[in-house]
Order: sequence, then C-alpha cells, then structure tokens
Amino acid sequence: MGKSRATAYIKAMAKQLDTKVVVVDGPLDPGKPGKPKYRTVERDGKRVRLRVVDADSPRFTADFHASFAANVRRARRENRALEND
Repeated sequence: MGKSRATAYIKAMAKQLDTKVVVVDGPLDPGKPGKPKYRTVERDGKRVRLRVVDADSPRFTADFHASFAANVRRARRENRALEND
C-alpha cells in the first residue's frame, strides 16, 4: 500500500472514530528518561539485575527507549568481549 493510500485510509478511519490525525514528518523527541529502576532476580542460580519500566509513566516512551539502548550497549559490549578472546 502506498504512503498516500495509507494516509487516506487512516484519515477515513479517523473520521469514523471522531479523532484527529496529525501527520508528523521526521523523528519524534521522546523527552528525557527518568532515573532507571532495577530489580534483582535469580535465574539458573545466578543473580541478574533487570531494568524496570513503568508502563503507566508519562515518560514511558523515553524510559523504554533508554532501556532498549542500554540493552543494545550491553549486548554489543559482550559480543566484542567474545570476539577479542
């Protein structure tokens, strides 16, 4: 489906639901994330620290993005350590 057809479809659906559609060009700024919160659990006899994200937080988008970026950084660091061995 082309971009114009998709936009037309979304606008038609919005009219049915009485909602307003705003088309944004470019990236959205999710804002600044809050201080990360962690929880410790045990998996396979090892203690693991998990980053917790509150789904009801007004900064959910920024917190989720920060958590994802932290996970990617950690995975890349682990992969580099395996390659250097």
